[in-house]
Amino acid sequence: MKNEEILEKDELIPLLIKYVKVNRVVFPIEKVKYLSNEEVIELLKECIESKIIYNPNNKLVDEVSLLRDEDLKVIFNLMKESMNNINYDYKTDIEELMINVNLRKKGKSFSFQEHLKALIIALLSNHRWGDNNIRENMETIDNIFHNYDKNYLKVVNPSILVNKLRKIHCTNPMINNQMKALSKNIIVLEKIEKDYGSLDKFVNKEMPNDIANMFNDGKYKMIQVGRAFSYDYLKRVGVNTCKTSSGLQRLFGSHRLGIVKNHKATEQQVLNIIKKIAILNNCDEIIVESIIGQFCLLRSANICGKNANCERCKIRNYCHYNKKNEVNI
Repeated sequence: MKNEEILEKDELIPLLIKYVKVNRVVFPIEKVKYLSNEEVIELLKECIESKIIYNPNNKLVDEVSLLRDEDLKVIFNLMKESMNNINYDYKTDIEELMINVNLRKKGKSFSFQEHLKALIIALLSNHRWGDNNIRENMETIDNIFHNYDKNYLKVVNPSILVNKLRKIHCTNPMINNQMKALSKNIIVLEKIEKDYGSLDKFVNKEMPNDIANMFNDGKYKMIQVGRAFSYDYLKRVGVNTCKTSSGLQRLFGSHRLGIVKNHKATEQQVLNIIKKIAILNNCDEIIVESIIGQFCLLRSANICGKNANCERCKIRNYCHYNKKNEVNI
């Protein structure tokens, strides 16, 4: 089959061309790499029909879920009640995150060292969900990284860092690759500092989604730093944002809460749902994500993980998983 015939059968290409004709600008396809083809097609159709230029930074789908706003609000509060009922403390993680968010709101400017620390702690936390060991060893970790002195970290042997971290049980499956990449990633941070004046000006000027894209495979691509790590880093320097996770994608999908039609919610759907719940409950996105994440995670409350503990859960009446199991009994 000729390439021309393939393009003719691909709905996406003609829509991209039509978008340019209608709006006289190119659709920012590089900024929506995390969306499925079907989602991009729907966005293009909407923009073409309404004759509007798509802005991925301001987009918040009004009809983000199949549930009523009232139900979304109730479900969020019932998650907190479920964790309270089993005496699980979900507030500590939130309080730590909100310290930096509130400092940024009050005008604090975070130094290069603080940004570097945020990135390193985000990396160390990989596959350690709900693990308090890093929190409890933070002073030792600060010493291991020489208080995040970039000049030291660019020349130190990565194995030295790995061995010291292993002694305090603060490593993860990717630790060797993470530490080997550290010096190169610091050079990327220095380039950002040069381009923007400071790392803080960078995170203030650019949107979280754009930063995640730049770190993942864009202008400021970093090694071992994907989109999820980018959002974790941003939260640790006080940026009020949220990220997706497999637990949230599963929870919002049709086999659990049924907030979306698909079996698992996409990344953009998760982000939009979190934003929606935050608006409905008049709180920060970072708080909503933390609470729902802890509700799902195995090392946290572990109420709605891969293997759901329905007996602990107060949102059973809203859940398709629970209803399906009741039918099978």
